[in-house]
Amino acid sequence: MKHLLKLPICLFLLIPALQADQATLEFRQAALKASMKKVIPALVSVNDGYGAGSGVVVSEDGLVLTASHVVESGRRRRPQIRVVFPDGSIYPARVLGMNRTADAAMLKITRPYRENDGKFPFVELGESKNLERGEWCFALGHPGGFSMKRPAPLRLGRILSVGYRTVVSDCAIVLGDSGGPLFDLSGKLIGIHSMITEVIVENRHVAIDVFRRDGDRMESGESWGELRSRDNELVSSQFFGVGIRWSSFEPEVDFVGQGTPAWRAGLRPGDRLNAINGQRFADGLGLSTLLSELDAEQAVEVSYIRAGRDRTTTVTTGQIPTEEELDNVRETLPRNREQFREMRNRLTALRKVGNYEKRSSSEMQNFDSVVAGSGDSVVQLRAFGETLALGTIVSSDGYILTKASELENTIDPDCVMPDGRRLKIEEIATDRSFDLMLLKVKAKGLTPVEWSTEPPPPVGTILVTTDSRGTPILPGVVSVANRKLPTSQRGFLGVELRQEGENVAVQTVLPTGAAERAGLLRDDIILTINDVTIRSVQQMIVTVGRIPPNGEVTIRYRRGNTVRTVETILTPRFVSDSSDVMLDRYRETENLGKYASAHNSGFPEVIQHDTDLFPNQCGGPVFDISGKAIGLNISRSARIVSYAIPAHAVQSVLAELKKKARADN
Repeated sequence: MKHLLKLPICLFLLIPALQADQATLEFRQAALKASMKKVIPALVSVNDGYGAGSGVVVSEDGLVLTASHVVESGRRRRPQIRVVFPDGSIYPARVLGMNRTADAAMLKITRPYRENDGKFPFVELGESKNLERGEWCFALGHPGGFSMKRPAPLRLGRILSVGYRTVVSDCAIVLGDSGGPLFDLSGKLIGIHSMITEVIVENRHVAIDVFRRDGDRMESGESWGELRSRDNELVSSQFFGVGIRWSSFEPEVDFVGQGTPAWRAGLRPGDRLNAINGQRFADGLGLSTLLSELDAEQAVEVSYIRAGRDRTTTVTTGQIPTEEELDNVRETLPRNREQFREMRNRLTALRKVGNYEKRSSSEMQNFDSVVAGSGDSVVQLRAFGETLALGTIVSSDGYILTKASELENTIDPDCVMPDGRRLKIEEIATDRSFDLMLLKVKAKGLTPVEWSTEPPPPVGTILVTTDSRGTPILPGVVSVANRKLPTSQRGFLGVELRQEGENVAVQTVLPTGAAERAGLLRDDIILTINDVTIRSVQQMIVTVGRIPPNGEVTIRYRRGNTVRTVETILTPRFVSDSSDVMLDRYRETENLGKYASAHNSGFPEVIQHDTDLFPNQCGGPVFDISGKAIGLNISRSARIVSYAIPAHAVQSVLAELKKKARADN
């Protein structure tokens, strides 16, 4: 591949972050920030007129790597490709070729760069075959498409598995990131974002070695293969004959079908598969894709580990099953209780954490000294045995800040103090824009959190969140620097609507909103907003949209045969815009508060980070590696987005809430 072979091929040293005695948090953060500065100029958004993805430039004359599904729309008309650089400059490009099986594609920018003597900024290639599980990496991309209002968010993670075609990491990616780059901490390109599942650690990237092997074919205009998006179960059919238990992306043989090719070759339960014909596979999809390329009655070498020893055997495949036979395999696969329990817990806080994840116990121990003593400043707010939110002690005489919306509509919650005492709380005041509530408990001599006095942390700052005992549990990194959310400038009633003839009816009342506080219910008919007669959903959206946050609104509505009037105060738009990237699991109304916070947007000032928070883990402080609280976690907003209110804003709101409380008294 003539373009890529011009680039330096480096066998990079493993980043010593794999060994706690060598890799300090300061080293990791310094390496990350230096590499980001180097690679961001080469990041591009890729648009084919039908959708948007991401890509990265890998040569000075404009060769771009991306994912094949980003530039193959399936439409008859040849797409007009445009790439957008971080400064907003747009360049035309054309598709050279693609390996669809690996989800790899290569583009060429067709106009010279406007600066730097026509030479495009580009990144260096790493080698995926030398990656080790647990190695640190970072992801960039344009979730939801390019936006000048929000730079490409950074995400930090670790390599979980490496295959012939695929790298799996816990660098969380999402829609629109596809085709974007995955880097090691030295800034070398090791993967291209491909696809995800709903599980936060299952992020698949095209291994960069795919481009090294197949780059010449793609560059010469060749396209081939078929992209698979689900496991075809060939491994469990008579074609091969084993059931696989995947634990931390390690494929352990769960059962061997009697009389199958695997049985005849001597494979047994407990064996851990490594490779087939020398090709490693990163996950179940990689294994099924590899098997789909084999012929019936083909002898293949299978390498595996048994009792800690590397072994090989020859498996002669069976007949290729029909789709109907594969469907029967899916229906009859034995599943044990452990697998069922793991599948049920994968989307919850009970998910088993793998040894190579960024939140593994060995990695979290690196933060122990950073947050030593912070447990004295964090409380837990509970009701009926369930944790509602965390709280942050902000004064020695019992003042506590927490996330307001998590406590609304709860009956007599308890505050579990750092020493285990359960105290009753008094609600002092609430700021609905920031969704902060000031509480008071009857206690003295408490340890308030130590806020950072530095400016809000820049992108690439490593963060950690603790539980109420001060134990570090969730790592993260600043993804987007301190900013105001556009939703904070829009008034919001907090309802979903439906059209009924010439009437507008309430479909859903969102929790914690102005409509809920006003007592609106499902099926209420909205008659007027501030004396404006409402006849369509769009008219109501426009009418409410003209009222600023914290503005008063008078609503006249009909419930049954009774017409009522109520006054309330609008909040900022506290749910993400539809343009924000959210999987259905985070967006659907019935899931509000379960995966994403019910109040997840509209904050006047936030730091965006990539911490995998659950909503009830909000309300507590988030720390940098100096041990200072740089902010207060206020929401989980999407798969890759958590927000913290920066320290200076928290203290400003605290002063206002105390002033408001004194005025009310």
